[in-house]
Amino acid sequence: MSIVWSKRKGLSTRSRATRIGALPLTSMIDVVFLLLIFFLVTSNFAQQERELPSALQTEGGGVRASDLQPQIVEIRLLDGSPVFVMGERAVRTRADLQSLLSQLPKDPGVAVKSDSDVPISAVAAALQAARDAGFAKRSYVPQNAP
Repeated sequence: MSIVWSKRKGLSTRSRATRIGALPLTSMIDVVFLLLIFFLVTSNFAQQERELPSALQTEGGGVRASDLQPQIVEIRLLDGSPVFVMGERAVRTRADLQSLLSQLPKDPGVAVKSDSDVPISAVAAALQAARDAGFAKRSYVPQNAP
């Protein structure tokens, strides 16, 4: 309750129910003004659609090195001796593998896979052939025994 001076009755008391219609709008106007400023400031930093770069490559037209898969060299035993297999081509010596690898793109790298019964010297020979062919990225992926 609050005490208010009235011309008719002199001092009178008003209940809160009669004061509900009078909201303080000053703080609400301040909040709306601050929100307006916020949205104006943040809208300036958004790029317009006409300025966004295209996802298609128009110049160069080539494939990026990160899009290429590494060359896979599988080592298998055939008649007790290791055979280096790349896709459908199979070679028996490290020199042949090196000449085959030197014709391929170097950026994606080489992954050497071997069966569990292949000697480690054959794996080392394949990794050395990849290094001699100019591949900077070389990795060895052992396969589990069946």
